Amino acid sequence: MRVLITGAAGLIGQRLTRDLETEHEFVLGDVQPLDDPRWVQLDVTNPEQVHSAVQRVDAVIHLAIASGFEGDFEDDAFNQVRFDVNAKGTYNVAYAAAAAGVKRFVHTSSLTVVWGYDPPEFVAADAPPKPAGTYALTKTMGEQACRYVAETYGLSTVCLRISKPIPTDEPVWKTRKLRPQFIAFDDLLQAFRLSLSAENIGFEIVTLVGEDAGRRWDLSKAEQVLGYKPTCRLADMGYQIGSETEPLDYE
Repeated sequence: MRVLITGAAGLIGQRLTRDLETEHEFVLGDVQPLDDPRWVQLDVTNPEQVHSAVQRVDAVIHLAIASGFEGDFEDDAFNQVRFDVNAKGTYNVAYAAAAAGVKRFVHTSSLTVVWGYDPPEFVAADAPPKPAGTYALTKTMGEQACRYVAETYGLSTVCLRISKPIPTDEPVWKTRKLRPQFIAFDDLLQAFRLSLSAENIGFEIVTLVGEDAGRRWDLSKAEQVLGYKPTCRLADMGYQIGSETEPLDYE
C-alpha cells in the first residue's frame, strides 16, 4: 500500500515510518525537510500542496498538528496556528484525499477531546466531545471535519483519540511519573497498522489509552473495529504511574 504520512518529521511520524516501512511504500509529508528521498514539502494549510501530495496514494495517516506545548498552554497568537493546522488543515487533507480517491484516511485526534469528563466517570470509546482547552477544541473540530468528509464524499475514515505515547526504549521515562492513560509506543503503532487494514469502515472514532488498572476509557471499539489487543502494561514494566491530574515536572 502506498501511504502518505503528514507530519512525518514528528516523533510519531518517524517511529511509524521505521516500524511499517517494510509493509508499505511511504510518502513523507512535512513542512520540515527530511533527509529522505521520500520527503515532500507539505504545509497542510496550503491546499495546492495538499492536493499534490495525495495523488496516487492508497491511504493517508494524518499526523500533522500544532500542539505547541504540553499541558494547558494558551496563547492568542499560537492559537491561531492551532486553528489553522488542526482544524482547517485537517479538512484540507481529508477533502483532498476524498477527491483523489484515497481508500483509507487515518486521523490522529487526541484524548483531550473528551478530557472534560471528570473522574471517576467511565468514558465511552466514541463519547461526544467535551474538550478541555483550545488544543482540544481544535482537535474536536478536526474530528468533525473528518466526519463531514467521510459522510459527504464516502472517505473511509478512522479517527484515533490517542493519549501521550511512551517510547519504552528510552530509559528516561522510567525516572518520570506517568499518567494512567499514557500508552506504550508499541501499542500505538499496532493501532495505526490495524487502522490501515481494518475492513468495512465508513467513519469510526476509536479511543487508545494504556492498559492500566485505573483505566476509565473504553477500549472496546479499538478491539472490535480494529482487532486491537494491548500488549504493554506500563505499570508491570516498571514505570511509575501517577494520577490523571497531578502536576508533572516535564509538562
